[in-house]
Amino acid sequence: MFDALLNFLFPPRCPNCSSYVERRGGFCHACARRLIGVRVLARTPETARQLAGIWTLGHYREGVRDLLRALKYQQKKSALPHLHAMLAEGEEVLAQLPRPLTAVAVPLGRARQKVRGFNQTEEIFASWLRAHDIALLPLLVRTRETAPLYEHTRAERQRELRGAFAVTEAMDVSGQDILLLDDIMTTGATLTECARTLKRAGARNVYAVALTSEHL
Repeated sequence: MFDALLNFLFPPRCPNCSSYVERRGGFCHACARRLIGVRVLARTPETARQLAGIWTLGHYREGVRDLLRALKYQQKKSALPHLHAMLAEGEEVLAQLPRPLTAVAVPLGRARQKVRGFNQTEEIFASWLRAHDIALLPLLVRTRETAPLYEHTRAERQRELRGAFAVTEAMDVSGQDILLLDDIMTTGATLTECARTLKRAGARNVYAVALTSEHL
């Protein structure tokens, strides 16, 4: 009854175009078709050595970009239902991956985590993973802060990220299949370096899913 009253007083709208939608948190059909959808990403030879597959679930633009920015920089968790709605596209990805499977989010540096109060990637994916009995564990830590990467080339990103991650002390990833998660993928350098760290520690296969990509 509460949901019915809420929908009557404040009808749910698409977060991208503001048109009315059937359920709260959803995108309208036209916006979903343009902004959401599974993409299998091509891998460079180096990325292919570290990652057995990379998928993204949507585009980092328009309303999706605004939702992620609101979550990350304004701590607005009200954006999460809309971002969670995008994860339905990932069901076909999970169906392809081996079990048991352990998930890890790309870690934030300590200073950024303290300011933000949470890791946005964990907030986005946690409930979805629980629904599929996939453990989300803090397998990785950042060993140092890295400079902002958005204006760097792929080669510059790789140099800046080299050695920036380590497997968390007392965590054993030997022989495990691991799903690496991020909110936004640009060149794939961060995912590749995280996967390299996990593979060096003995992980069997590492797969990656990013909620969005900037270049699709």
